[in-house]
Amino acid sequence: MSKRGICWILLLIGLLFLVPYLGQARKMILSNSARHARIEGYDVSFKDSQNKVVSLNQLIGKVVIINLWATWCSPCLAEMPSLDQLHKDFKSNSNVVILSVDIDGNLRSSSKFLAKRKFGLPVYQLNSALPKELSTKSIPTTIILDKSGKLVIKHIGGMNFGSQKFRRSLLDLTKE
Repeated sequence: MSKRGICWILLLIGLLFLVPYLGQARKMILSNSARHARIEGYDVSFKDSQNKVVSLNQLIGKVVIINLWATWCSPCLAEMPSLDQLHKDFKSNSNVVILSVDIDGNLRSSSKFLAKRKFGLPVYQLNSALPKELSTKSIPTTIILDKSGKLVIKHIGGMNFGSQKFRRSLLDLTKE
C-alpha cells in the first residue's frame, strides 16, 4: 500500500475516534432573537453559603458571569484557578458580579472543596430553576449577561478566564 493510502486510512481512523468528542466543548452561537432576550422578568435566584439570596433582577446594571460547575467535573476543576483569579482581579469592580454555582447544591461540601484549594471565590447554588435560555445539561457552562440583563454568551465547556481578550471584552461590557 502506498504512503498516501496509509495516510488516508490513519486520517479516517483518527476521525472515527474524534467525532464523538467534537461537540463537547463548544461556544453556543446565539440567534438574534435569543441574543436580545432579556433575562429581566425571570424569577431566577441563587443562594450563597450564608443563605443570602441573590436574584438576577437585583443585578440589572451589572455584568453578570454565571459559572455552572460541580466538584466531580474535571473540566470544571481545570478552569477553576483562572475563574478564581478573575474573581480576585474584579472583586473591587462594582460593575461585575461573578456567580460560581455548584449545580449539586451542596454548599457546605463545595465551600470546603474551594477552601481546601485556597480559592476565595464565593459559591452559590440555584435557588430557583433556570429559564430555558440559560439552562444546560453540560458543565462547565459559563453564561454572561450584560448590564441590561441581555444574554451575551452561553459557553459550554471549559474557559480560560485569564485570557486578555476575554478580560477586554468583559471591561467593554461594563462600559456599555
